[in-house]
Amino acid sequence: MSPSKPDPRQTGEMPFLQHLDELRRVLMHVIGAGLIGAIVGWILAPRVMDDLIRRTVGHAVVLSPLEALNERFKLALLIGLMIVAPYAFYRVWRFIVPGLLKRERSLILPMAMMSMVLFGLGLWAAYAYVVPLVLRVLQGFTTPNMVSQIRLSDLLGFFYNLGLACGVVCQLPLVTMTLTAMGLVTPKQLLRQWRYAIVGVFFVTAVITPGDVVTAQIVMGVPMTLLYFLSVGLSWLVARRRTRAAALEEVEDGV
Repeated sequence: MSPSKPDPRQTGEMPFLQHLDELRRVLMHVIGAGLIGAIVGWILAPRVMDDLIRRTVGHAVVLSPLEALNERFKLALLIGLMIVAPYAFYRVWRFIVPGLLKRERSLILPMAMMSMVLFGLGLWAAYAYVVPLVLRVLQGFTTPNMVSQIRLSDLLGFFYNLGLACGVVCQLPLVTMTLTAMGLVTPKQLLRQWRYAIVGVFFVTAVITPGDVVTAQIVMGVPMTLLYFLSVGLSWLVARRRTRAAALEEVEDGV
């Protein structure tokens, strides 16, 4: 009985045509998952729009016959993308992993998963916390003779922009951990710059939420400051692990 042959996807010895065939299967699976996610998103989109309107402006205005359909379609694609992103990443990861070195495999997968989780947390924070707060502050500039009528497309566009910004800001812990692992920054350097970091945080909140300094800047600035110090703590853990690994290598080289 002949021994079973190893899977060429794991050994990296797959011929070029088989690579193309495997890539085609990966793309078909990702596209199929995207269509399923879009269908689920189409079902969930009206509930998400109604909840966002309820949290923010109370009522939204539709100024064209196709506006509600277009906005539901775009929101459905966004929800579908968020739903299928983990599966799509898994399929792409399974395709590219044979061509990566062992160290690259151990770094890329945790970093990518952490990045997706942090971006999702930032998007949720924008939906549940930041967008309602910012709109509440901006509505404080209206006078009794003004009638606020927010267009649906403008409201959702505002949410998309702030959601993207919050998702990017939440990558700060991952960025500091990566820079620390590469030896470009140290926890001491980050702690030494804490005053500048706090000033920068509250400057950003002042730009995002003008006017109500007491509420908006404090409510948004405190979590961002805590996120910075969380990043410093994670940087310290990475630096400690890096120091131990370097010491272990020196001991092995000495032996």
